[in-house]
Amino acid sequence: MIFAVVGLVLVGVVSVLNLAILLVVLRRWREAEANGGQGFPAVGAASNVRMIDRIPSFSARSLDGTAVTERTLLGKETLVGFFSLTCKACVEAVPLFAGHAERLRAAGGTSLAIVHGDDSADSELAAMLNDVMDIVIAEDAEAELSRRYGAKHYPSYAWYGPDSMVTTAGAGLAALRSELVAP
Repeated sequence: MIFAVVGLVLVGVVSVLNLAILLVVLRRWREAEANGGQGFPAVGAASNVRMIDRIPSFSARSLDGTAVTERTLLGKETLVGFFSLTCKACVEAVPLFAGHAERLRAAGGTSLAIVHGDDSADSELAAMLNDVMDIVIAEDAEAELSRRYGAKHYPSYAWYGPDSMVTTAGAGLAALRSELVAP
Protein backbone atom coordinates (compact mmCIF):
# COMPACT_ATOMS: atom_id res chain seq x y z
CA MET A 1 0.00 0.00 0.00
CA ILE A 2 2.84 2.41 0.83
CA PHE A 3 4.35 1.85 -2.64
CA ALA A 4 1.05 2.81 -4.29
CA VAL A 5 0.87 6.07 -2.31
CA VAL A 6 4.52 6.93 -3.05
CA GLY A 7 3.94 6.10 -6.72
CA LEU A 8 0.87 8.36 -6.90
CA VAL A 9 2.71 11.23 -5.18
CA LEU A 10 5.64 10.81 -7.57
CA VAL A 11 3.30 10.85 -10.59
CA GLY A 12 1.62 13.98 -9.22
CA VAL A 13 4.94 15.79 -8.73
CA VAL A 14 6.14 14.85 -12.22
CA SER A 15 2.82 16.02 -13.69
CA VAL A 16 3.04 19.41 -11.97
CA LEU A 17 6.64 19.83 -13.16
CA ASN A 18 5.60 18.90 -16.70
CA LEU A 19 2.77 21.46 -16.58
CA ALA A 20 5.15 24.19 -15.38
CA ILE A 21 7.59 23.47 -18.22
CA LEU A 22 4.75 23.49 -20.75
CA LEU A 23 3.52 26.89 -19.52
CA VAL A 24 7.02 28.38 -19.79
CA VAL A 25 7.44 27.06 -23.34
CA LEU A 26 4.03 28.40 -24.38
CA ARG A 27 4.84 31.81 -22.94
CA ARG A 28 8.15 31.96 -24.85
CA TRP A 29 6.37 30.87 -28.03
CA ARG A 30 3.84 33.71 -27.69
CA GLU A 31 6.65 36.20 -27.07
CA ALA A 32 8.42 35.02 -30.23
CA GLU A 33 5.20 35.45 -32.24
CA ALA A 34 4.77 38.96 -30.82
CA ASN A 35 8.29 39.77 -32.07
CA GLY A 36 7.40 38.73 -35.59
CA GLY A 37 8.95 35.29 -35.22
CA GLN A 38 12.47 36.73 -35.11
CA GLY A 39 14.37 34.75 -32.49
CA PHE A 40 13.27 34.52 -28.92
CA PRO A 41 13.96 37.83 -27.23
CA ALA A 42 11.54 38.45 -24.42
CA VAL A 43 8.85 40.98 -25.23
CA GLY A 44 10.20 44.38 -24.31
CA ALA A 45 13.63 42.95 -23.61
CA ALA A 46 16.65 45.12 -24.16
CA SER A 47 18.62 44.48 -27.26
CA ASN A 48 22.25 43.45 -27.01
CA VAL A 49 23.26 47.09 -26.99
CA ARG A 50 24.50 47.76 -23.47
CA MET A 51 23.72 50.96 -21.61
CA ILE A 52 27.45 51.72 -21.32
CA ASP A 53 27.99 51.53 -25.07
CA ARG A 54 28.88 54.51 -27.18
CA ILE A 55 28.10 54.98 -30.84
CA PRO A 56 30.63 52.65 -32.50
CA SER A 57 33.04 53.94 -35.09
CA PHE A 58 31.88 53.23 -38.63
CA SER A 59 31.91 54.55 -42.14
CA ALA A 60 29.11 53.87 -44.60
CA ARG A 61 27.11 55.38 -47.42
CA SER A 62 23.46 56.28 -47.00
CA LEU A 63 20.89 55.46 -49.67
CA ASP A 64 21.29 58.93 -51.13
CA GLY A 65 25.07 58.43 -51.43
CA THR A 66 26.09 60.66 -48.53
CA ALA A 67 29.08 59.52 -46.48
CA VAL A 68 28.02 58.74 -42.90
CA THR A 69 30.33 58.16 -39.94
CA GLU A 70 29.91 58.14 -36.19
CA ARG A 71 30.96 61.82 -36.26
CA THR A 72 27.79 62.59 -38.22
CA LEU A 73 25.80 61.59 -35.13
CA LEU A 74 27.93 63.23 -32.43
CA GLY A 75 26.61 66.07 -30.29
CA LYS A 76 22.89 65.42 -30.73
CA GLU A 77 20.23 62.99 -29.61
CA THR A 78 20.23 60.07 -32.04
CA LEU A 79 17.75 57.26 -32.62
CA VAL A 80 19.21 54.25 -34.41
CA GLY A 81 16.78 51.62 -35.69
CA PHE A 82 17.74 48.16 -36.92
CA PHE A 83 15.55 46.45 -39.53
CA SER A 84 15.76 43.22 -41.52
CA LEU A 85 14.20 42.28 -44.84
CA THR A 86 13.17 38.90 -43.39
CA CYS A 87 11.26 40.46 -40.49
CA LYS A 88 7.49 41.00 -40.81
CA ALA A 89 7.41 43.05 -37.63
CA CYS A 90 9.96 45.48 -39.12
CA VAL A 91 7.38 46.76 -41.61
CA GLU A 92 4.89 47.25 -38.77
CA ALA A 93 7.57 49.16 -36.83
CA VAL A 94 8.09 51.85 -39.49
CA PRO A 95 5.18 54.07 -38.34
CA LEU A 96 6.39 53.81 -34.72
CA PHE A 97 9.88 54.88 -35.75
CA ALA A 98 8.43 57.65 -37.94
CA GLY A 99 6.66 59.23 -34.98
CA HIS A 100 9.75 59.13 -32.80
CA ALA A 101 11.97 60.37 -35.63
CA GLU A 102 9.66 63.34 -36.24
CA ARG A 103 9.67 64.36 -32.56
CA LEU A 104 13.44 63.91 -32.41
CA ARG A 105 13.96 65.99 -35.57
CA ALA A 106 11.83 68.81 -34.09
CA ALA A 107 14.09 68.78 -31.01
CA GLY A 108 17.26 69.03 -33.12
CA GLY A 109 18.19 65.36 -33.11
CA THR A 110 18.68 62.87 -35.90
CA SER A 111 17.49 59.38 -36.78
CA LEU A 112 19.34 56.56 -38.50
CA ALA A 113 17.87 53.36 -39.92
CA ILE A 114 20.05 50.37 -40.75
CA VAL A 115 18.39 47.89 -43.11
CA HIS A 116 19.89 44.41 -43.14
CA GLY A 117 19.64 41.89 -45.99
CA ASP A 118 20.74 41.14 -49.52
CA ASP A 119 19.60 43.84 -51.96
CA SER A 120 18.32 45.90 -49.03
CA ALA A 121 19.14 49.17 -50.81
CA ASP A 122 16.45 48.46 -53.43
CA SER A 123 13.91 47.07 -50.98
CA GLU A 124 10.45 48.41 -50.21
CA LEU A 125 11.38 48.54 -46.51
CA ALA A 126 14.37 50.80 -47.24
CA ALA A 127 12.16 53.06 -49.36
CA MET A 128 9.57 53.31 -46.55
CA LEU A 129 12.28 54.18 -44.04
CA ASN A 130 13.90 56.67 -46.39
CA ASP A 131 10.65 58.66 -46.34
CA VAL A 132 10.61 59.01 -42.53
CA MET A 133 14.16 58.70 -41.19
CA ASP A 134 16.97 61.25 -41.61
CA ILE A 135 19.59 58.70 -42.68
CA VAL A 136 19.06 55.20 -44.08
CA ILE A 137 21.95 52.78 -44.56
CA ALA A 138 21.53 49.47 -46.37
CA GLU A 139 23.81 46.62 -45.40
CA ASP A 140 24.28 43.19 -46.91
CA ALA A 141 23.87 39.81 -45.24
CA GLU A 142 27.22 40.22 -43.47
CA ALA A 143 25.55 42.83 -41.20
CA GLU A 144 28.83 44.48 -40.25
CA LEU A 145 27.21 47.67 -38.99
CA SER A 146 24.49 45.87 -37.02
CA ARG A 147 27.19 43.71 -35.40
CA ARG A 148 29.17 46.80 -34.41
CA TYR A 149 26.10 48.17 -32.67
CA GLY A 150 25.35 44.77 -31.08
CA ALA A 151 21.94 44.34 -32.75
CA LYS A 152 20.90 40.71 -33.19
CA HIS A 153 17.11 40.91 -33.19
CA TYR A 154 14.86 42.91 -35.47
CA PRO A 155 13.30 45.38 -35.16
CA SER A 156 15.37 46.92 -32.43
CA TYR A 157 16.61 50.35 -31.51
CA ALA A 158 19.21 52.26 -29.56
CA TRP A 159 18.74 55.82 -28.38
CA TYR A 160 21.93 57.83 -27.86
CA GLY A 161 22.35 61.07 -25.95
CA PRO A 162 24.43 64.03 -27.16
CA ASP A 163 27.43 62.46 -25.39
CA SER A 164 27.10 59.40 -27.68
CA MET A 165 26.19 57.11 -24.76
CA VAL A 166 23.23 54.74 -24.98
CA THR A 167 20.31 56.01 -22.92
CA THR A 168 17.85 53.25 -23.83
CA ALA A 169 17.73 50.23 -26.13
CA GLY A 170 15.23 47.49 -26.89
CA ALA A 171 14.08 44.80 -29.28
CA GLY A 172 10.68 43.83 -30.63
CA LEU A 173 7.43 45.68 -31.27
CA ALA A 174 6.40 45.67 -27.62
CA ALA A 175 9.61 47.50 -26.68
CA LEU A 176 9.04 50.01 -29.46
CA ARG A 177 5.52 50.72 -28.29
CA SER A 178 6.20 50.92 -24.58
CA GLU A 179 9.84 51.87 -24.05
CA LEU A 180 10.88 54.04 -26.96
CA VAL A 181 10.54 57.56 -25.63
CA ALA A 182 12.89 60.46 -25.77
CA PRO A 183 15.03 60.41 -22.63
